[in-house]
Amino acid sequence: MMVMGYDEERLLLVLQIDHSRVAGLLAAHWGNDQFDRPRPYSSMVLAAQEHDNGWYDWEIRPTLSREGHPLDYIGSMGHMGSQWLDFQRGGIERVAAQDPYAGYIASMHISGLLTQGMGLLPYMPDYTGNADVEAYLDQQGQFRQELLQQVRSSDETAEEATDDHLWNNFKLMEVYDQMAQFICNRYPLNNTDRKNGPSPALSGTPAPTRSGQDDVGMALEIQDENRAILRPYPFDVDPLEITFQGRLVPRGPYASRDDFLAEFYSGERIGIGYTLTSG
Repeated sequence: MMVMGYDEERLLLVLQIDHSRVAGLLAAHWGNDQFDRPRPYSSMVLAAQEHDNGWYDWEIRPTLSREGHPLDYIGSMGHMGSQWLDFQRGGIERVAAQDPYAGYIASMHISGLLTQGMGLLPYMPDYTGNADVEAYLDQQGQFRQELLQQVRSSDETAEEATDDHLWNNFKLMEVYDQMAQFICNRYPLNNTDRKNGPSPALSGTPAPTRSGQDDVGMALEIQDENRAILRPYPFDVDPLEITFQGRLVPRGPYASRDDFLAEFYSGERIGIGYTLTSG
């Protein structure tokens, strides 16, 4: 859950599952004369759209910090520990049951959240010294090997199941996630209060372009409250209109979880719309 200020009295909450839908939209429109369309297309869009599927199990009844405040997604592994690992595992399994290739990429992504993006995102925490994390990473590694056998034996996905192509698609997944985080974790778009999470340069995440071409760095140039220029521009429509939902709750602190849930369930829903353009 993304938690940010809305006004002096209220917070804006954006659910991780809604952020995930934004990532899916980015993947669905990715591809033009400078950027290859993701392959396999439906698997990659599904992976992006459902990469935070596991959060559903927590976000239907979220908990509070010890001080009685809504929990922000940044640092959530540190706050939740084994609970976070459990719901992420369940989310990956749901995705994999629908599409083994998408499940493989989703598993790589969640493992990356624990390992500094498997080396792509050195600014992130490294949890590999934690025994529960090590057990989780081992289990997911074995699970991915099972999925890999399936995708390499399928005529639909075998061509995209080489080590190089899987790594390329993992990088794409990280770009989708970083961009969707930046878009969804600040309101309005030009708000500078958020100090953690991706930078306007997507924390330097390398973005694949076309086969045989080098990766590039991408950067968002914020223009106003709801519009940004993205360079280089990777989408098949220009501009790309992005909408998602947030909900408003009092800032707290809350005396109990039940007090918070009453506000969480009844909180006013607002629609948020941002626009990405090439210039």
